[in-house]
Amino acid sequence: MDLAYYVTQNQELIDDIKSRTPGHDDVDMYYGTLDYATARFHTILIKVSQDRILEQIHSKDILECFDTIQNFYKNVQRYRFWPRFTRFVTRRIIHRIGTKRIPSIKRLLNRLENNNKFYHQGDDTV
Repeated sequence: MDLAYYVTQNQELIDDIKSRTPGHDDVDMYYGTLDYATARFHTILIKVSQDRILEQIHSKDILECFDTIQNFYKNVQRYRFWPRFTRFVTRRIIHRIGTKRIPSIKRLLNRLENNNKFYHQGDDTV
């Protein structure tokens, strides 16, 4: 997929994060996680857009990160708007995504940053 597709699909999520008013600590925590994950994901997209080879290498990881953010957002919306008796199950799903899948976004960003430093390390000596 094109990298612009990921950005346009995340636009609704970003608008929702911007318009969010604080008040519920648990929901605010979820939106904070979404904000960090989306910011890291967009940083990944910027780094990958500068090098087509990296884009091809990490295309599967990028799609996985995008799906993770979208699933987390979908379940946060369910937590907010579905009936109260479903909150326990939804909270467990959100927790599982947050502990198992969200850290992969940070790992991918770290991998790209370390790869980039290693790749350009020899440029300083020339």
